[in-house]
Amino acid sequence: MELHGALVASPGMGHFVPILELGKHLLNHHGFDRITVFLITDDVPRSKSLVGKTLTEAGPKFVIRFIPLDVSGQDMSGSLLTKLAEMMRMAIPDIRTAIMGLEPRPRVFVVDLLGTEALAVAEELEITRKHVLVTTSAWFLAFTVYMASLDKGTLFKHLSSIGALPIPGCSPVKFDKVQDPSKYIRELAESKRIGAEVITADGVFVNTWHSLEQMTIGSFMDPENLGRVMRGVPVYPVGPLVRRAEPGLTHEVLDWLDLQAKESVVYVSFGSGGALTAEQTNELAYGLELTGHRFIWVVRPPAEDDPSASMFDKTKNETETLEFLPDGFLNRTKDIGLVVRTWAPQEEILAHESIGAFVTHCGWNSVLESIVNGVPMVAWPLYSEQKMNAWMVSEELKIASRLNVADGIVKKEEIVEMVKRVMDQENENDMRKNAKELKKTAEEALNKTHIPSAYFIQN
Repeated sequence: MELHGALVASPGMGHFVPILELGKHLLNHHGFDRITVFLITDDVPRSKSLVGKTLTEAGPKFVIRFIPLDVSGQDMSGSLLTKLAEMMRMAIPDIRTAIMGLEPRPRVFVVDLLGTEALAVAEELEITRKHVLVTTSAWFLAFTVYMASLDKGTLFKHLSSIGALPIPGCSPVKFDKVQDPSKYIRELAESKRIGAEVITADGVFVNTWHSLEQMTIGSFMDPENLGRVMRGVPVYPVGPLVRRAEPGLTHEVLDWLDLQAKESVVYVSFGSGGALTAEQTNELAYGLELTGHRFIWVVRPPAEDDPSASMFDKTKNETETLEFLPDGFLNRTKDIGLVVRTWAPQEEILAHESIGAFVTHCGWNSVLESIVNGVPMVAWPLYSEQKMNAWMVSEELKIASRLNVADGIVKKEEIVEMVKRVMDQENENDMRKNAKELKKTAEEALNKTHIPSAYFIQN
């Protein structure tokens, strides 16, 4: 019988890329005859454009389909978590219809963490094996499932009294300040629902590897710690699920990098969804200028109220003027900097030997791409679990300096200090050494198969 897998990703490149890479891995290493990937999006043309820029292999055995959503007239207020969870909820009927139309009927179903409600569709259609792909860290999975295991009173006590959530066998999740849970009712409800649904799957794949999160993965395997919370559902680290740099790719940014000295350039990008306010954009511009280092900055128009605005803003594009940058900035920095509108080939940029540091929002994809290429970071989290990722890379892995975003606007002086701390070449700083050591472990993980070889052909 043909082994067919159906994979579903929630909106955003941070979810599309790992699910696509997992699909390739299943096809190439686990005996699958066919993989069909469904990408949920409210903007098919934009999604096709972004996926087309990152996808290098497709064919009759690897099929990509887009499931469009019309969110006009819908309540899309709230955090990114609540927006994406609501979009995936809206997509359930279309997911069911799309899977029912597949021939042969898939025997394996995978959905990312934000789409766990679709596990019920797989159950209803009697798909043999149903799984969750966690596109971010094992630590975030630990946070999600452990939070779901707590009663409301215990959870609220942790958040409101000590501003942290201790997790068995893991680092505690600390918040900038003591939280008022009543302000996050929707977010907590969605998170607890997701955590409860995860343990209804047959298995969980996580975009990480043992050497990166040894303690957390160990806790999942320990029946006295998170293994108890998972109730026997196995957790498999399958990362890093990142697209590798394409050899020979031509792009004006790469041509410019070819002219620069080794590890001399600061790369600045806040992902496909990140946005800064106008004031913060100005501070960043002045900060980059004052560092004196060469830089590439992927810049997007400012957004005042939503740091994830670029993910859903269809009105801004590569023809947008740069009038929001400080007067004279482009002229003053034309010999040391390159400002790029909207998009640049990030994987190829980070793989270039001229890159010395990455100023990043700490989306997990970006973090892994930086690690895979041995590039230390300046951590600048904007939303969602990015603050957890920023803490991990700066305090635990020690491959980044971390900006203080808790007090609002990050001033140019702090930007200069943190960039110089990473770019300092005197005595080969520890962050750069650590990043290069982690790169070796990533390369080892890329060459391993972490899912048991007979896993998908059982039953």
